[in-house]
Amino acid sequence: MTDIQDLIRGSYAHKQLGQYRASCPACSHARKKPNQNQKVLSVRVTGDGVRWLCHHCGENGGCDRLEKSRVTAEIKKFVPPAQKIEISAIDYLKSRGLSEEVISSGRVVSSTKWLRKANAEVPVVGFPYVDPQTDNIYAVKYRGIDIKDHIQEGSAISFYGIERIVDDEPIVIVEGEIDCLSAREAGVKNSVSVPNGAPVKVSDGLVDPSEDRKFNYVWQANDKLKAAEKIIIAVDGDAPGKALAEELARRIGKSKCWTVSFPDDCKDANDVLLKHGKAELRNMIDAATPWPIAGLYDADHYADAVKHLYQNGAGKGLTTGFANVDELFTIKSGMVHIVTGVPSMGKSEFVDQILYNLAATYDWKHAICSFENPPHMHIAKFLEKRLRKPFHTGPTQRMTEDEVDTSMGWLRERFIFMEQSDGTSATIDDILERASAAVARMGVRTLTIDPYNYMEMGLGSKSETNLISEMLTKVRNWAAAHDVAVFFVAHPSKLYRQNDGNYPVPKGYDISSSASWFAKADVGITVHRNFDRETVEVHVWKVRFKHLGKQGVAELTYDVTTGTYKPVKEDWEVDF
Repeated sequence: MTDIQDLIRGSYAHKQLGQYRASCPACSHARKKPNQNQKVLSVRVTGDGVRWLCHHCGENGGCDRLEKSRVTAEIKKFVPPAQKIEISAIDYLKSRGLSEEVISSGRVVSSTKWLRKANAEVPVVGFPYVDPQTDNIYAVKYRGIDIKDHIQEGSAISFYGIERIVDDEPIVIVEGEIDCLSAREAGVKNSVSVPNGAPVKVSDGLVDPSEDRKFNYVWQANDKLKAAEKIIIAVDGDAPGKALAEELARRIGKSKCWTVSFPDDCKDANDVLLKHGKAELRNMIDAATPWPIAGLYDADHYADAVKHLYQNGAGKGLTTGFANVDELFTIKSGMVHIVTGVPSMGKSEFVDQILYNLAATYDWKHAICSFENPPHMHIAKFLEKRLRKPFHTGPTQRMTEDEVDTSMGWLRERFIFMEQSDGTSATIDDILERASAAVARMGVRTLTIDPYNYMEMGLGSKSETNLISEMLTKVRNWAAAHDVAVFFVAHPSKLYRQNDGNYPVPKGYDISSSASWFAKADVGITVHRNFDRETVEVHVWKVRFKHLGKQGVAELTYDVTTGTYKPVKEDWEVDF
């Protein structure tokens, strides 16, 4: 055995069960100040022995927990009370619904102790904590019989009742010794109680077992908890109890945890025992439900939504403003619309028209990230759609300055613009962060990114294909989480003119660099000019949900003077 082992054994072999941190005797002396005394050594004391590991130099080892040659003189043994309980204590526990058999199983004792709240010696009942390795009592927690106050002898650092755990049975964790015995009264064999109180709130950050002193009892029972297929958490139903339940589940693993819901008139297991009887308490524990895990739900979670769907149908989305376009797709929040087309075919103007129509019809608010249109130029285009007059001087009468001022108030309430004022390229994370703020502050219902090609992709070691796939996944998740309709404009790969001099109509798979544009679109749209017919064709090449539309082509006309789209037939335009 080395000197280091001697030193650690002499310092820790006699200590209470638990996790400790200290400076490492192997490497600390060689380190420069102020790092010499950093607590980089983890020491774990269990019933089986002592283990240590330095997180700096890697020094590690183990020894027996107790060795007479080194520590006998240093050990201050806890002297357990006589195994005797007074009649008054038995009567008190019986008044809490407990039988003599269950009282005996808890090795309960009684005495008189000075309690702070009483400021006097008063009768108490004691709950012994037992080392599961040696079956020896190492601590007793006392509770006043006539006053609710506690005092301990020794340090309770394990679950109360852990020594009684048997294999092949669920473990039920409660928040008090009397609740533990109440569960036993209801026929639950493997009931244990936490040794200390509940936290005020759930802690932040990751759990470090080596520094997790308050919940050290969980790590001490790790082998037994791992062996159990099911852990039922049945702690108090108040706010601290809920925080305790969350902290326990974080450490045990939520996948194997179940939870008990007590009735409104009951705070804990003992309340249920007294008010409803042991059979009902057992029923409640047996009816424990799986710990809720975010994103994992059974069919019952959706029962109301299914009933609504059955009674009302899926229903179409909101109108685009054009009846013939509505036959192909309608607007649904949470959906991602991919819009493509040959440059200068009018795809951005089409998206703007849809946004204006939604604002005029439903008072929707919009966030716009347009890399090709400066915000003031973009606003001028929306003014044209609003007033149906040209903004700039031309052959026809332009809008008046008073009309501009009046309509600016309307636009101000419904449109917000994103701009990289420092001239740098925006990433998708930048855009979504600002869009989230727009949702929170303004209540926007759509986000437009036009076009994607101007964004900073940051290739690194990843291919553009993979980055586009990841980007679209982020956008889809964001749209669903915020219930926002997204319009994403993307240019196609270079297309070549056909023999007739016209460009072919690009579809989702023609968008540059990735098939993800087609795969991850909820609605796929191509805006394409038909020069022979002098119309603009809206080609819908994908609609994920059939109740929202279908594949097909709708024709519109474009008024260059007012910057507005109109249906080919007048009765196809929805009144705003």
